[in-house]
Amino acid sequence: MASQRPLRTPGSELIGRRLTLRIHLPEGGFRDIVGILESENSIRKGDGSLIHFQPQEVAIWRAIVPAPDKAGKGAPLSLRIQEIELAANATWPAKEEAHLGDWILRASGKFTKRANSALAIGNPDTDLDTAIKKVIDFYNSRNLPPSFHIALPTYNELGNRLRNQGWQSDISVNVMVADIDEVINLSRPKETERENHWEVEDAPSDKWIALQNDQGVSEIMKRAPARYASLRINRELVAVGRASNFEKWTVLTRLFVRPDYRGEGIGRELILFILHDAQRLGATKVILQVDSKNAKAISLYDKAGFRLHHTYEYFSYQPESAIVGGC
Repeated sequence: MASQRPLRTPGSELIGRRLTLRIHLPEGGFRDIVGILESENSIRKGDGSLIHFQPQEVAIWRAIVPAPDKAGKGAPLSLRIQEIELAANATWPAKEEAHLGDWILRASGKFTKRANSALAIGNPDTDLDTAIKKVIDFYNSRNLPPSFHIALPTYNELGNRLRNQGWQSDISVNVMVADIDEVINLSRPKETERENHWEVEDAPSDKWIALQNDQGVSEIMKRAPARYASLRINRELVAVGRASNFEKWTVLTRLFVRPDYRGEGIGRELILFILHDAQRLGATKVILQVDSKNAKAISLYDKAGFRLHHTYEYFSYQPESAIVGGC
């Protein structure tokens, strides 16, 4: 009859889980090991080494429960900023992208700063002055104004260097995040007697695009899979919003309520409708971006459960005062 494994020993059902083991040492005492269980008698540590043990050596063990994957929490700020900015970039893709180390140089024509600016994330693999000159050359060769998208506070050094060279900060943007379930649990649609007709589609209709004159960015929006929500009241289109999922994130853009319907809670209803749909498709966290001067919108998002994660600024090149050289 086969012997049973000691109850105190982790079994095959835990293979692939992160565990902590306390092992009896032959000379006496104990050794603690943390890693991923690869078999019933081996565990791989974080440095890649594989440690073997015998069931009778295990004094105690415990499965490590992963920390909840919460929006904008857990990792160092610099890594969180990179994750969020790359998710936003993937859901609003430029027509053309070039890489300068980790930097992403984006070009799409005359519309939208985000898709026509250098996203300075990570290391450009060269000194800053040389990298800045290459960015200038990239945009000049495409007849576009050189522009940077710089996340703060992580990339303050680059921002300061640009200011010293005569670049101007044009726009400051708040990047706000939330956990979808928290927004849904916190918010409740405002009771109303009107008959609302909500719908969501995989592509924007002509009327959807026309509501806030989005003809200039329609091609950018269509480059990434997205969902396009709309609200009709008495057959009139009064609110729209776009959500594009990337991994566990959904990124909200082009949220708009017709001016004559504002102040009725439609903005919050729009967010809830979009997030229910994004959650159904697998998203757990949400990102949105708002002009730092738009106090009304920031207040709405704050009340809905969003919180400020970081800001970014757009810097434009001023040829009459900037240091060019080496072009």
